[in-house]
Parts: sequence; C-alpha cells; structure tokens
Amino acid sequence: MKKLILLAAVFVSFCLSAQSYPPVYIQNYTPNYVEFTVYKANLGNPGGGCSPNLESRDATNNLLRLGFTNNPSVSTDANYDGNVNYTFAINPAVPTTPQIGRWILNSNFAAPFTASAGPLTTFSMATTWAGIKFGIQDQSGVNTGGYYFMGQYCGSSTVVSDLTGNVVPSNMSGGAFFTAGGATWIVVY
Repeated sequence: MKKLILLAAVFVSFCLSAQSYPPVYIQNYTPNYVEFTVYKANLGNPGGGCSPNLESRDATNNLLRLGFTNNPSVSTDANYDGNVNYTFAINPAVPTTPQIGRWILNSNFAAPFTASAGPLTTFSMATTWAGIKFGIQDQSGVNTGGYYFMGQYCGSSTVVSDLTGNVVPSNMSGGAFFTAGGATWIVVY
C-alpha cells in the first residue's frame, strides 16, 4: 500500500510540474529605455505557423517600455508569468515591470485579448517564451538603436541568443537570450 501511495504521489507531482507556466525575466543594465514586445509560440507546430502565438502590447497597442538605469551594476527589471492571464495586473514583486494591456493572438490585431480569459490559459499551456523584439531610446526618448530580435524563429532550431552582428548604441554592449532554471532570461547590457 505504501508503494502505491508513493507511486501516486510521484505521478501527481509530475503532473503538477508539467502544468507549470515558466516565467520570463527581462533585465536592462543600460542608461537607455528598452521598448519591446515579447512573444510566446508553440514552436512544436512549425507546419501550423507555430500557432498559437501570442504577442504583447500595452493598453493602447504600443510597445512596452522598460526603464533605464544609470548604474551599470544594477538592472531595471521586468518579470512576466508564463500564464499570460496574470500579466494584465501590476506585478507587485517587480514594480518596474511594464503592464501588458493586450495579447495579440496569431497576428489578429483586430481582436486582441484585453483582459483575462479562459482561452489565454489554454494558449499559455501550449506555448513557450519564444523571443523579444526591441528598440533602444535614450533618456530623452530619441530612438538610438533597433529594432533587434532575440529568440527562436518558427521552424528554426537556431536560437538567436545575442546581438552579434548588430550595430548597437555606443552606451550599450549587447544582449542575451537564454533559458536557465526553467525560466527564460533576456538581458540587455
């Protein structure tokens, strides 16, 4: 009987861990604003255009804007839960996180999700953090670099993990996109 209970506990634990929604962390170590959109996609469905795919925007359909830091050893951070339903609220754990106001499903800009909805939970389970597209603005709001992409394109096994080959502003060194500890990390430095 103890073996049966132990086996059941292992199975339940496995099922619960398989239902997790890995987060994405974004860190900006530059004296620039980072304007961005993050993507989630079903990379296991290249024949279907990696659908479902989700793209973030703010409430007025603009790019999200992460603040800058004047101390290169301290980052300005953003953190989004893997279940995108939770991204509509302010993140009290990381208050510098720009609030997402809408999720665009499969490039359908005419019908965005602007509030938590059951289908977003389903889409969150079927997708992983696939990338970020971003631009750089100086502290006056003038565009100084971009647009850049880091992540994985649909149908490709190659991950664009840094900004090698891109021209970046002189007060910026580069960027990195990687997975560690079950989370996706995006670092601009």
